[in-house]
Amino acid sequence: MSLNRQKNAYWFQLVIGALVLAVLAPISILGSQAALSTMFNAPGLWLPETLPVRAEYEEFTRRFQGQEIVMISWEDCELGSPEIPLAIAALQKYCVPSAPVPDELRYLGEEKGLPRHGDPIDESRWLAARRDAPDYLELLTSGQAIYDILNRPPASFSDQGIRARLAGALVGPDGKQTCLLATFSEAGHYLRNESLPRMAADVAKALGIEPADVRMAGPPIDGALLDHEATASIEKFTLPSCVLGAVICWLCLRSVLLTFVVLSVAMIGQGMSLAVVHLVGLEMNAILIVLPPLVFVLTASAGIHLSNYYLDVIESDPTIDPTAAARRAIQAGYVPCWLAAITTMIGLGSLGLVRLWPVSAFGVIAAGSVLGTLLMLLTMLPGAMQWHAITMQRRGLIKGRVQPRAAIDQRLRVWLDRHWQSLTGRILRYPIATVVLFTLLTVGTSTGMPLLTTSVNVPRMFPPDSLIHRDYQWFEDHLGPTINAELLVRMNRVMMPDIMEQFRLIRDLDDAIRRIEGVGGVMSARTFLPTPPATENRSVGAIVRETNIRKQIEGDDASLNRSGFFTVDEQGNPIWRVSFRFPFDNELDYRSELKRVQDIVDELIEELAPSDAVSLTYTGGIPMSTGSQDVLLDDLFRSFLAAFGVVAVVMILLLRSVIGGVLAMFPNLFPTITLFGVMGLIDMPLDIGSVMTASVALGIAVDATIHLLSRYSVEMKNGQTRHEAATEALRICGPAMWQTTAVCAISLSVYGLSPFVPTQRFALMMFGLLSAALIGDVFLMPAILASPLGKWLSRVSVE
Repeated sequence: MSLNRQKNAYWFQLVIGALVLAVLAPISILGSQAALSTMFNAPGLWLPETLPVRAEYEEFTRRFQGQEIVMISWEDCELGSPEIPLAIAALQKYCVPSAPVPDELRYLGEEKGLPRHGDPIDESRWLAARRDAPDYLELLTSGQAIYDILNRPPASFSDQGIRARLAGALVGPDGKQTCLLATFSEAGHYLRNESLPRMAADVAKALGIEPADVRMAGPPIDGALLDHEATASIEKFTLPSCVLGAVICWLCLRSVLLTFVVLSVAMIGQGMSLAVVHLVGLEMNAILIVLPPLVFVLTASAGIHLSNYYLDVIESDPTIDPTAAARRAIQAGYVPCWLAAITTMIGLGSLGLVRLWPVSAFGVIAAGSVLGTLLMLLTMLPGAMQWHAITMQRRGLIKGRVQPRAAIDQRLRVWLDRHWQSLTGRILRYPIATVVLFTLLTVGTSTGMPLLTTSVNVPRMFPPDSLIHRDYQWFEDHLGPTINAELLVRMNRVMMPDIMEQFRLIRDLDDAIRRIEGVGGVMSARTFLPTPPATENRSVGAIVRETNIRKQIEGDDASLNRSGFFTVDEQGNPIWRVSFRFPFDNELDYRSELKRVQDIVDELIEELAPSDAVSLTYTGGIPMSTGSQDVLLDDLFRSFLAAFGVVAVVMILLLRSVIGGVLAMFPNLFPTITLFGVMGLIDMPLDIGSVMTASVALGIAVDATIHLLSRYSVEMKNGQTRHEAATEALRICGPAMWQTTAVCAISLSVYGLSPFVPTQRFALMMFGLLSAALIGDVFLMPAILASPLGKWLSRVSVE
């Protein structure tokens, strides 16, 4: 194509690109806002329903009203306190119409215009109050209500006995402190950011205290705080990150025009990544909030690489025609940039193998965003390059008088080039020793990889001084442990037909778990039923007590069925629930703690129950958390190996050498193995923010490798030695490598200031991985190229 036709084509592309951006701008803005409005975090629901741990959790929630329960308390929330019915009265309007009227309302005195204690409740009055209020709650009760149930027939336990049975679960260590229990409806759960503040405000108003003094804990609270912190992170740090990225981009390019085009594409790209989340019907969450900044820095990185090809052209030939300069830059950078983008997309796309759907969605959407922004850059940058060169010519900055960059910039560049050449000379003086040193370092740190652990513990996602930590600690001090687990004991009705035999087994399990150090808050059928008489005791009193217990379990009006700790499955097999809790402690290994319970339970079942008569299921908070951790760790390695394998195949095909492809991948393995290995050695767990970084960093790190190999291959074809070719390749590609690393790593590091731990960890991990990748590309890769191993890496040009 002639230069004149090419010139017109570039202008046309620039105009078309600008129009496309103008059309996408409002879509990206409105779509981003719509996506952020759907912020909803529920880590327990991120696992696929087909996994056993998720299926068991779903069965549990279906049979026993689930885990969406909020504990509500305050300083004077004590058994017998008149404040409890006042708080219940303030909240009962949010119950669904079918929910029973809370029995605690009997305690409201007639000074409130309500029945006296013990008088029948006028249910119509309370039910009418629900007509105009949202249906946030399925059920509302309290420790006081449970106390009353146990205090009257048929249980009729003593005051001391009741407090002992509820200790650590619904009654605090002082024997007085208790709490309200609000079971959320599906609507209330999804509207928790609206419902929880309203409920806290209503309770505070009824009691005459401040809303901040109303303490709440439970999964809906965890999710609401996750929503708030995730949204705050993106709102607070996106603009500073973009501004910093823009400044670094301008410092690298020293062109307002080129910087404007690159940043326009990057900003629209990050907005569209959020818009896609909304358009495909996904909810925003704590994982997807790091999607926009990642798309921004990847786009800026690609734009800097392409622009550097152009700046190298006009600086090597100041008299070149502007269109020719743009065409030569695109010809030189087209294939390497596409290959770099493809490897980045492979790294991101490999996250699609992760079974936690937010991570999977993150990878797929990010990969698609990289493709879209690269197409926009390739469409618009040729015209921008051409425009820039024409502008420079008109100002007399190209044809002989001044170089394209201002004089001060040129002196700075000369100074940087001199020191860069000095550095590269030192690096390549001992290439074999450098390769050996990096190999030993990689092998040494790899010993930490098997020691890696993961964590999806929600409280760990917040700093120690956060509201969730303060409230959890308050409940730990005033009531008892807060991190729950559930044991479901399914009895075979054929092999164990006697319900009393079953209950005695549950009693023994309850007693055994209560005796385990560090375990508290134990509740089961044992809490609601009298102690059964010994099997051999057939006295009249024992028979009467046993009959009473049987009626409470099996009778037409069996009270145990309403307790939430006993049910019968579709085959008629009884399912007994034993609930227990562990203390909230960031240092506690909940997997090991749960294993201690499991070992004791297994030993007791083996001793007391017929073989195969009992099946056990552990679910609830801790089993779900450990199950998610297992999936997270397994899928981390699976996705990384998939990304590594595909990228390695690409490198092998490019170099037409298996050995060459493996050697080219070594510098890209170095950062991941080193950083993750060190994390394993120092026992730092991976969380949901850092689990994605390995595959992402691999895809980004390969970018620089491809550009370096491209230049090395050209220099080798020009007849230079391996040492000379490696030196020249590093001299030419080095500035773009550290510039793109600076844009990516430093822009993302702004999010490291976030108090929200997943966002903070993602930013710091990416900074560490990209910095390590730069070290690998600047030190290790050139050393391999300059050593005898370089012969495997120059067999074919990757341009």
